[in-house]
Amino acid sequence: MSAEELKLLDELFDSCEYQASLEMIQKLADQDSVEVKWRLARTVFFLSKQATVATEKDALVREAFGHAAAALETDGDNFGANKWYGAILSEKSNLDGVTERIKQLENVQKHFQRAVTLNGTSDPGIWHMLGQFNFKLSEVGWVTRKLINSVAPNPPTASYEEALECFTKAETIRPGFYALNLLYLGKTHLALKQPDEAKPWLERAAAVQVRCDDDRICHEEATELLGKF
Repeated sequence: MSAEELKLLDELFDSCEYQASLEMIQKLADQDSVEVKWRLARTVFFLSKQATVATEKDALVREAFGHAAAALETDGDNFGANKWYGAILSEKSNLDGVTERIKQLENVQKHFQRAVTLNGTSDPGIWHMLGQFNFKLSEVGWVTRKLINSVAPNPPTASYEEALECFTKAETIRPGFYALNLLYLGKTHLALKQPDEAKPWLERAAAVQVRCDDDRICHEEATELLGKF
């Protein structure tokens, strides 16, 4: 496995060519490399986003989690392994029910924060993930918050201000790197009652070229929110 092969895999992923990425990974000689394992987890995870049948989506998320866990077991201090373990654990815990989702909040946050420590200066994606974590935790109602406090051993806390800081950091590192970061910058400004700051981000989000499911979600949500102005 060469640096050129890893670069090509990342380019395929960034171009939303997930099936091509999977086929290339399956042909690589070094299947035991942590760099291959977390990229396999990432690719299968994004293939799950394209699944239209619930059972297929569920199976792909769980397969992706298995690959992410294997990557983390291979090297617990690897940036990509921590980043994608946290992201896929979050999605898997959603499938496992509210109680399991709450129990895993601290674990998800731990791996995101570990990834930030390992490579937070050059990777915008991990800042977006941490931003989404903070945003979604901030928007829960008091009933859910009470449940979190009763179920989670050390319940994490978050604020919209922290979410905005993360999304802004991601955009500073690589402007326009991810459609959903534009959307969440707009949504977070709205949550902070800053419509004038939100509108330009939502306009950019609504104008994205739709190449994958995340782009579609971005375009549709941003267009809907702009319609309420």
